[in-house]
Amino acid sequence: MRAGRAGAASTVAGNGAAGNGAARPAPPVAPALPAPPAPPALLAIAHGSRDPRHAAALHGLLQTVRRAAPGLRAELAFLDLCGPDTPTALARLAASGAREVVVVPLFLSHGHHVRHDIPAVTARAIRTLRHPPRLTVAAPLGPDPLVLDALDRRLREQDIWPADPELGVVVASATSPPTADEITKLRARGRTDIAVASYFLAPGLLHDRVRADALAAGIPVAAPLTTPDDEPPAELVRLVISRHAAAATSRPIPHTAALAAV
Repeated sequence: MRAGRAGAASTVAGNGAAGNGAARPAPPVAPALPAPPAPPALLAIAHGSRDPRHAAALHGLLQTVRRAAPGLRAELAFLDLCGPDTPTALARLAASGAREVVVVPLFLSHGHHVRHDIPAVTARAIRTLRHPPRLTVAAPLGPDPLVLDALDRRLREQDIWPADPELGVVVASATSPPTADEITKLRARGRTDIAVASYFLAPGLLHDRVRADALAAGIPVAAPLTTPDDEPPAELVRLVISRHAAAATSRPIPHTAALAAV
């Protein structure tokens, strides 16, 4: 009886799904989804300077942007005084396969360069290409709260606390009055704790003059927003990516730049 039961048990096992030779149907395979389109390339256009620190600092900014937004094709061009120029940089993007390009003006205000020079130079650059990409021009970097946050960061790097109510801050820019005059005015009002914030995107002759005036007056002065010697402020990197993304999505064109990575 025991042997019979054992044999019966073996027979039942042999009639199972694994033992009857029947294959289970494979689950249905979902159709492959098309790959999302690549985001538009980024062409950052800056003023340019004969001072090599200017180009080096802005190339550093673009390199940090590339790291923060993997897969984003980005090139830097200058309007004047140094290279590459806009036709050269745009041709590089076109040769890489870019069919959509967002131009981000690396300027801190809506001035003549942004309103007139950049539209003119990009129009000329397009005419030099056999298969030109489609362009969209984004807003310039400034004015923007993130620029002010980056200025604050630069001041704090000099152990200057912008929120200090006793502090008098001179915001020096390309269009501001002479820094020495502004320091004199603050001192005439009784201010003794004074600092200079540098509303300059990169080093150059103008910032050197501001720095010389401040140091001659014994006043601390912050670095420009970018320098060739250190990482650009995270706020500035995020702003470049944000300007690109806003212009790209307004077309609308899918864009996946990683703002959270900055």
